[in-house]
Amino acid sequence: MPKRRPTRPMPDVFETFAHRVDEEEHAQQPLEAVQVAKGAGLSLGFMVLTALAFVLGFWTGTQNEPDLAYTHLVWEGIIKVGFAVLCGLLAAAVVLALATLAIGVPWVQRQRERRRG
Repeated sequence: MPKRRPTRPMPDVFETFAHRVDEEEHAQQPLEAVQVAKGAGLSLGFMVLTALAFVLGFWTGTQNEPDLAYTHLVWEGIIKVGFAVLCGLLAAAVVLALATLAIGVPWVQRQRERRRG
């Protein structure tokens, strides 16, 4: 038997979180085009680096094959391609994690300075 939804009214999200939007000190300042362009450039650059890392990881995975005894040609192909894809995903994840740290640490430091000052 399906559960019935409660009949009480739903809370207004905009009223609940209005203080978070209105009280920010930089909420009154419009976004500068330079900041948006810089952020977009960084994002695009990290996407390209992540794609390159995947390709290089995939290539490394094709050069270093796992040492297994294959019973069928299909399984050999699946394991080789799967191993190469996993190497590519691992390389891309490492680059993505380093990019997140490179962006996140300075941002957190700026936020701390802004709240202290």
